[in-house]
Amino acid sequence: MSKPSPEYAAAETLPSSHANVDAFVREYRAELLNFFRGRVTRPQDAVDLAQESWSRMMHYRLDTVASPRGLLFTIARNVLKNHWRWSALRRSEQSTDFSELDVTSDAPGPDRHLLARRDLEALEAAITALPPKCRTVFLLSRIEGLSNAEVAKRCGISVKMVEKHLAKAIVACRARVGNFDT
Repeated sequence: MSKPSPEYAAAETLPSSHANVDAFVREYRAELLNFFRGRVTRPQDAVDLAQESWSRMMHYRLDTVASPRGLLFTIARNVLKNHWRWSALRRSEQSTDFSELDVTSDAPGPDRHLLARRDLEALEAAITALPPKCRTVFLLSRIEGLSNAEVAKRCGISVKMVEKHLAKAIVACRARVGNFDT
């Protein structure tokens, strides 16, 4: 801990017994409240800041502090600076006019989710209704992401036949669901 400033050096050290701590609090309570009342606008803020100062003060072993009063008011000044910083930040946030900002979401709403679910169910029904070879080709191409040559090799058919099966599947799906991203 750094050396206290000369103005506080003459103060007595504070023994750590509860009686002496209570006496110290009673002695400086009014002075601390007046310190804050002169610097904040709301009376409750002064009480809150004083309480915060006392709380921080109790983190020290008071019997080792050369000037408990000096420490108390150093803490109080720091608490007050933090209060002013946070107050300025809150004021700047409150003064921001959000009405001019475009805060709309690109996320689909519940109605779009319902329509998408219906489309998905219709697409699933359309795929299920495809002939087995056509369905397999479509799923390998569109779901597995295989190229036409890979699908042809896996199914044992020509690339031209893969293209025909895909065209048939896409036409059938569009007829059931409408235009979708293939």
